Amino acid sequence: MDLNGECKGGGGDGFIDRSRVRILLCDNDPNSLGEVFTLLSQCSYQVTSVKSARQVIDALNAEGPDIDIILAEIDLPMAKGMKMLRYITRDKDLRRIPVIMMSRQDEVPVVVKCLKLGAADYLVKPLRTNELLNLWTHMWRRRRMLGLAEKNMLSYEFDLVGSDPSDPNTNSTNLFSDDTDERSIRSTNPQRGSHQEKEVR
Repeated sequence: MDLNGECKGGGGDGFIDRSRVRILLCDNDPNSLGEVFTLLSQCSYQVTSVKSARQVIDALNAEGPDIDIILAEIDLPMAKGMKMLRYITRDKDLRRIPVIMMSRQDEVPVVVKCLKLGAADYLVKPLRTNELLNLWTHMWRRRRMLGLAEKNMLSYEFDLVGSDPSDPNTNSTNLFSDDTDERSIRSTNPQRGSHQEKEVR
């Protein structure tokens, strides 16, 4: 990152190489999804995009160990977004992944609820370049919080960290069993294979 905060293709900022950070992006608004995907790609992140909470969970079940950050729209609708957030932050393996919620609304009660449920941050749209350039810091903080060695942070030799068992009554099937559209619209970084997230009605 240069002094003007510009995104450089494939470049790190002297501490971490953003091109090695993989973000799972979820937004059910096609226009917003495209805009955020483009911004993240310009910041050199690897991006997998999905359109629903159901698709997020499917992507995590398939590729969880390879995902570093989740950036998700809260209005999926909101009940779905909150269920998704709760599911991820309570799961003993997935909770290592910081979840950053985003929305055009900035009502304090909504922000507070997201943070209480375990969101690492809450961003208000339209997103700013500097916010996206610094998304990797949430990954770094989460791994430090969970006790991973700094050397592993830099080499990306991450191991899943054990934590409290997830709610026995909470699983991806029950959470999103009312989803009827399982079609996934996938957008991928041209340098990466096709992976992205889910859609909830």
